[in-house]
Amino acid sequence: MRKQSFSTRSAVVLSTAAFASLLTLLTPACTPPQEASSAASTGSAAVKAGTRAQDFTTRDMDGKTVRLSDYLGKKTILLNFWSTYCEPCLAEFPHLRKMQDDKKDKGFAILAVAMDGPETIAQVKPFALRNNLNFPVLMDEDSAICALYNPKKSGPLTILIDKTGSVTQVREGYNPGDEESLAVEVDKLLAK
Repeated sequence: MRKQSFSTRSAVVLSTAAFASLLTLLTPACTPPQEASSAASTGSAAVKAGTRAQDFTTRDMDGKTVRLSDYLGKKTILLNFWSTYCEPCLAEFPHLRKMQDDKKDKGFAILAVAMDGPETIAQVKPFALRNNLNFPVLMDEDSAICALYNPKKSGPLTILIDKTGSVTQVREGYNPGDEESLAVEVDKLLAK
């Protein structure tokens, strides 16, 4: 009886892991990374470098209203589109946390836009707390922000916005080492 119980639990765990792996492969929010330069954006982003950032209003994971316009003209902004089921997003978070700690007092803000829909939106706050996210986590359950910036829901997708409200860079995906070139770009914007 004990062996059958263990086998049943093992089968459930394996089935769940297989489903999660399949979901990761089929989910458009975790597309393969593509190179992006500061002069051009990736194909999946609705916004391109050189354009004006479009304002939006949403709620953060604690229910507080957040507007992009509250930051425009005051801070260099990094919009990061992510989801709870995106492995590259998870790999990028330690670097974003460090960047937030190092640069927040220099006029820098990260706004993390959770692309989770109704099926996984309840997991966003526990995920953010478990991963010690130290920047505002914005909810985009109705995909209104994605419609403006990331209609294909590629993740992670990083959009840099300078203090004047201009989009300066769009980056799709994450590979180890990307954080170094991103930090250089952020430092350039902060120096302006």
